[in-house]
Amino acid sequence: MAARILVTDIGSVLFDFDPDHRLELLAARTGLPGEELRQRLFDSGFETRCEAGEFTAAEIRDEVAARTGFDGDLEELSELWTSAFRVNEAVLGALTETGLPLAIFSNNGPLFADFFDARFPEAAQPFRHRYFACRLRVRKPEDEAFASVERALRPAFDAEPRDLLFIDDNRENTARAAARGWQVHTFVTVEALRAILAAGT
Repeated sequence: MAARILVTDIGSVLFDFDPDHRLELLAARTGLPGEELRQRLFDSGFETRCEAGEFTAAEIRDEVAARTGFDGDLEELSELWTSAFRVNEAVLGALTETGLPLAIFSNNGPLFADFFDARFPEAAQPFRHRYFACRLRVRKPEDEAFASVERALRPAFDAEPRDLLFIDDNRENTARAAARGWQVHTFVTVEALRAILAAGT
């Protein structure tokens, strides 16, 4: 069945994701070892809470300052946080070349979501429909996250779940979408993505 709307994840799909690079920059900025930062900001569950919408961007800045001694402003923190992401130009091209409506569906928090246009304008521009966990207040793979995207796209495009092609690198996420009737592709390579798009759009 031909897809009518492409819904894509960000990390490790639309963007290459290098969390170690972010830790290196945060370590240089705060003076704390990377492993200590990993524990305080990520392994502790703090990032997951940010993704789930428990904090605004300004509140995240204050919490990071309390946890690490970071003394910069929100703009600097967002730049450091998003340094883990680099646009995958080949994936962006494969998606935009279809001419189909494009949507983001991501577990990223406010430090990415609120600064998407400013940090990555070339990637942000084609994606006018954006569904970030921090705004939905629920993360993938929870059913309510997928239901929220369905509710938003239905009036915008008269779209049913079967009209959506969801592209994510996490098999748990694509399995949950498939169970709801979405078309899915578990991303591994841009070549495989291009083949799926050529066959199903």
